[in-house]
Amino acid sequence: MQSIYHKIEKTIGGLKFAVVIILIFTIMMIIGTFMESWYGTDYANRLIYKTPLFMLLQFFMFLSILFATLIRLPLKKRLYGFYVIHTGLIIIGIGSFATYIAGIDGTIHLNPMTPTRQIVLNDDVIEIISEEDNKRATLNLPYVAKEKELGIKYNDIEVVSYLPFAEKKLEWVKESVPTASSNTHSSSYNVANPNVAQDFTLSLHPEAYDFKASLTMGLLNITYLPHAMIECFKQNNPSGLIIWDSRTAKCSTPEELKIPIKETSTQKRFFAFREKDTVYSFIPDVSPWALDAELKPISGAPVRVFSKKLFEEKPHLFLFGEQAAFFEKDEKKWVIQEFNDKKKMDLPWMGFELTLLKHSNELVPTYIPVATTPIQSKGALIKGEVRAAKINIRGQTYWVTSERPVSLLIDGKKVDIYMTKKSFLLPFELTLSKFKMDKDPGTNNPASYESFVTLFKNNGTSEHHVYMNNPLKYDGFTFYQASYSQDEQTGQYSSTLSVNVDQGRFLKYLGSLLLVFGATWHYYLNNRKKTKENDILGLKA
Repeated sequence: MQSIYHKIEKTIGGLKFAVVIILIFTIMMIIGTFMESWYGTDYANRLIYKTPLFMLLQFFMFLSILFATLIRLPLKKRLYGFYVIHTGLIIIGIGSFATYIAGIDGTIHLNPMTPTRQIVLNDDVIEIISEEDNKRATLNLPYVAKEKELGIKYNDIEVVSYLPFAEKKLEWVKESVPTASSNTHSSSYNVANPNVAQDFTLSLHPEAYDFKASLTMGLLNITYLPHAMIECFKQNNPSGLIIWDSRTAKCSTPEELKIPIKETSTQKRFFAFREKDTVYSFIPDVSPWALDAELKPISGAPVRVFSKKLFEEKPHLFLFGEQAAFFEKDEKKWVIQEFNDKKKMDLPWMGFELTLLKHSNELVPTYIPVATTPIQSKGALIKGEVRAAKINIRGQTYWVTSERPVSLLIDGKKVDIYMTKKSFLLPFELTLSKFKMDKDPGTNNPASYESFVTLFKNNGTSEHHVYMNNPLKYDGFTFYQASYSQDEQTGQYSSTLSVNVDQGRFLKYLGSLLLVFGATWHYYLNNRKKTKENDILGLKA
């Protein structure tokens, strides 16, 4: 038994084993570096740096160093430097293990003048919240780089699979709850001219969560309406008003219903629509929503009024599935146009041509997450930025993503399911008091960016300047400048700091000092030995 131990000790502590382990480690580090550059740090961590294989490789390196020291016992004076070097490496290994087990890596997002203490970690979780029952459950997801089947269950909810990196693929699926209305259709289009082309999808279906009924493309506004409303666009009624009843999915005009139109004191058109004991009043030049007698909005009113005259000055395209309407300014009239045999039509703006790609009254457009390999550009993911999980609830399949939660009723109780990150709260608060960014001359590319941070602690506040190679250190936490973002509406900048807690930092620093000391000592002993040998040879000569 002892001989077997000695063989294992000599093998693991031998030079050949050390060379092989170091070679494999070097190759994995090189691959990881390229992965981090091309696909992002998180992908490299999930695929290489934080995998059990990489941890096992480092454990064998630790054993190799340890056994290389043990097989050279008892102590020999000429190896004192060697012992110190390997002791330093062993201490660094212990420190690295402490960091892996107890360390924290995350981010904190700082908005201007808004105190926060939430640290967001890298691990994904599924959160299930039932406010009526006051229940909350958190399901941990594995830290993997590729799609993984799970089968994690919580009551009637099962997390079937997890996609750490995904992209959205457009699919048309059957509606889960059939709708009685024929005006919940959906359509996909392509609009193009010689300089630009864009696909877009619009929908009126209540299950088309990912799609809206309007969008803006430069100066052109596009609105998607029920196809029944096309009949009222065909009427060139003097008022230019359309009355839409959502219950019957029918439209009419004030002229048809003989509703008088008045002028208000502000010269806005005004009229009242009476239905039994309810009176709906409208100022269509301001809003399509119904008002009560005091001109306050009525929530849930089934009748809306639509003024075509609001859309005669600027380019505006109305789509009704397989038909379109727009105002022709030269002829001063509304034009109704249908797609030709090739599902195309010409538009009167900037040489645009509109193509109908797909139209359906029954199928619902939805984005289905598909696993992919992420791609990084300028420090941010441009592909694979979506995280997703497939869940099964009583035989029905849903997708919960990092962009959109799932809300539904289970036994009459609302349940919200989110995909989010693990997080925890700091024992103190931070706020961004000022953000500074310098740009490269003649460009909008950032050359450097800095955060001026206020730290709120129990005994008062303090000001800190965080920038590259100048982190904020407090209470065991280290905050580094990581990235920034800008609000498109206000133009204000927010700052993102990476947060690190390294429980093994002292051991790694101590080990590094021993490495330097040991290397110096080893060099001194070897040099002294050579000097003595040379002196002896000189005397003999």
